[in-house]
Amino acid sequence: MMGTLLREYEIMQNPALGANALWAFSQGFLSRQSENKRLLTLWHLVSILPLVYQETSRKMILKRREASGLRSILDRDIKNSIAQNEAVFDINSRLQAMEERTFRSLNIAITSKLISLEDGYFSSSLPFKLPKNVSVETKEVLKAAYKLGIWAGGMSDFEYLSVLGVEPLK
Repeated sequence: MMGTLLREYEIMQNPALGANALWAFSQGFLSRQSENKRLLTLWHLVSILPLVYQETSRKMILKRREASGLRSILDRDIKNSIAQNEAVFDINSRLQAMEERTFRSLNIAITSKLISLEDGYFSSSLPFKLPKNVSVETKEVLKAAYKLGIWAGGMSDFEYLSVLGVEPLK
């Protein structure tokens, strides 16, 4: 058990994994471009790691169908005594706690050209492909980031941040 927790901690501290999660989200977000022209903002990118690194919110994202949309993770499961959205409602403290890690990951993503920055908005021209020889947990983080990106790409910035309950960083 201790080894598993240590391995999970090491994975989550890895800014390269964070860079790949940001890339996966970007590709999911930009895949919705044909429906409406959405611009990928810093607000979108800072919300990713707090959601996909936290096991409860990651599993909530993964168990929902792509067509269900972001609001589906806020639904209460009547079989559970705990609301499924408790992990999401604590997003503001997790945003602040992960701010430095998110910006290190973003720096790596930009430096390695996974994500580019132009006129204050982000984009990615490299197609996302799930790596083969990585842990199950790493694959789950990347899959959740991609699905979250698809959901976010179909929403306005205001709607996305409101559903998550994100408050501006202080």
